[in-house]
Amino acid sequence: MTRPLYDLTTLFRHLDPNAPVARHAGETVNGARLYRDVAARAEALNRQATRDWALFHHHGYPALVSLLALWRTGKRAWIAGDNRSATAAALAMHCDAFIGDWPGRDPLPEQPTADDTPFDPSFHPWPDQSDANIEVVIFTSGSSGEPKAIPKRYRQLLNELSTLESAFGDELGDAQFAGTVSHQHIYGLLFRLLWPLAAGRTLHSEAFQDAAGVLRLAARAPVAWVASPAHLKRLRDDLPWNASNPMRAIFCSGGPLPAHNAVTLAQRAGLRATEVYGSSETGGIAWRRQPDHDDAWTLLPGLALEERGETVCLLSPHLDRPSVTLDDQVTQLDTHRFQLHGRRDRLVKVEENRISLAAVEQALIDHPAVNEARVLQPAGEQRLGAVLVLSATGRQELADQGRASFTQGLRRALANTLEPLAIPRRWRLVARLPETGQGKVPDNALQALFRHSQALLPEVRDSVRDPGAITLTFNVDTDLPWFHGHFAEQGVLPGVVQIDWAEGFGRRYFPLPAGPHHLEAIKFNNLILPGQSLSLKLEWKPVTSKLVFAFHSSRGAHSSGRLAFKEPA
Repeated sequence: MTRPLYDLTTLFRHLDPNAPVARHAGETVNGARLYRDVAARAEALNRQATRDWALFHHHGYPALVSLLALWRTGKRAWIAGDNRSATAAALAMHCDAFIGDWPGRDPLPEQPTADDTPFDPSFHPWPDQSDANIEVVIFTSGSSGEPKAIPKRYRQLLNELSTLESAFGDELGDAQFAGTVSHQHIYGLLFRLLWPLAAGRTLHSEAFQDAAGVLRLAARAPVAWVASPAHLKRLRDDLPWNASNPMRAIFCSGGPLPAHNAVTLAQRAGLRATEVYGSSETGGIAWRRQPDHDDAWTLLPGLALEERGETVCLLSPHLDRPSVTLDDQVTQLDTHRFQLHGRRDRLVKVEENRISLAAVEQALIDHPAVNEARVLQPAGEQRLGAVLVLSATGRQELADQGRASFTQGLRRALANTLEPLAIPRRWRLVARLPETGQGKVPDNALQALFRHSQALLPEVRDSVRDPGAITLTFNVDTDLPWFHGHFAEQGVLPGVVQIDWAEGFGRRYFPLPAGPHHLEAIKFNNLILPGQSLSLKLEWKPVTSKLVFAFHSSRGAHSSGRLAFKEPA
């Protein structure tokens, strides 16, 4: 059954000091412990004049304590999606202080928590000011990959918690909330921390590393799993599902869950995942459970859509204004249900023709060889590129036919439904899409897969010249964009990149012709992995216009071959 939500402005007036609030570091945290920790953190913050604080904690419970203490002292929390140095530098433009786990930053001086401090039910996060002035700023990246600041007032958050409890509380009962997503973004903040706290359910502080940990917990207690498509799309076959004692709910947000993954999950888990559609700006909008008779979404309670010309506006209590125009293309089926057709801004021009990237993606996903697809216009090009995750059928066809014949077959199939300019001309076949921890697929990560690899030549550590030849030594960086694909568990440097590197270094050290080349005697012996130390021997033969290359390491030969150039006419 649904539960009455505690208003966090008067949290400790309602909270049972002996009731469990969280599991953190292997211990149960009760209401009295939460009170003492928040009071101690607030006392330390009271000594600081700074209003804007960048907040990042690896674990959920310390983040919750810091957030409540910041609110208690009238300060504003900036929730960072990660604690990388680049993120800290960007936050330093808005915040004068940092709280939590920030490498190289001075932490907030801790005020020791007194274990004998009596519980004070009149203590609550902001007793001396209007809660209308309390806000948190979400500072996480979206599809662009660049972080942006999205302020959220407390009342917006409380309205959303009330909506979630109204929609799903009946199914949850006393379920504990456990997540495989971070709490450092709006979805994780609401589902992993604030919703269970406000509803009097136990939250798990540490994010589980994989589904197996969540399932082991579910074998002992009822669980609501807070997940993302990134986790649910790659579930192992040997997970210990317990059909006799299934978990209460599986929530999924951050992107659509492919239908075939939803079907597999429902078969194994004994319940369907609840997908939640929304964004940091809008909050939650709608939900669905696949498999169903269609792929429609149902609006959350209290929300409405309104057509205004060619656009659709959302009316929601989760907004800081009466309505907002949706960025997605929507077809309303009735007053409560609708279908999504991709973002309205995902229209590109190819040779002056407007093409919907979402329509091209759907045509690819409809092909039996494709499980997932992302289509884009590589920077500076008048053609489309496609990044594909193949199905088992597709992987077999690729192995049987080879890459060139396989992609030609995809082009022929697409020609039945798409105009010629909408058919991708460049292809990247990967084991998984380059997703963030929140299940987002950033545009910049996709673009990087099409960036010419000669622009990312490794830094040479050493070189040895011989007549007509040179041997280079370098390390293979671990964060190269191509390591997102090819194998699910291990990044591998693609062969096409190795060939591009050979040509790129060849042009640096030898007067190679400007024209095209073809490949001769290409061999790939051993995989090249992230972080490896490599040597590359290049030999230029001007008489035959051929560049001979060979990659080696301590493990032996990796690849070799010849690039045969033709002189330009």
